[in-house]
Amino acid sequence: MANKINRLRTQTDFKLDLSPEQRAILELIGGGNMTQGLKVAIDQAGHFYNCGLDPEMNLNFVGLVTTLPNQDDD
Repeated sequence: MANKINRLRTQTDFKLDLSPEQRAILELIGGGNMTQGLKVAIDQAGHFYNCGLDPEMNLNFVGLVTTLPNQDDD
């Protein structure tokens, strides 16, 4: 029988083996906090997935354009 999901629980425990480079990336984007970095990575992954980026896409052929919120059109 499957375990019931407790929807009131906000913490998820898991073990993740990361390379030193992956750890450094999570610490960098999390401002020194790997947990925060993982949350940022998940948020960004969700955003790009919703924009149509498929996990199987070759990132060498995906472009990114950024704009500032109050950027004037010249």
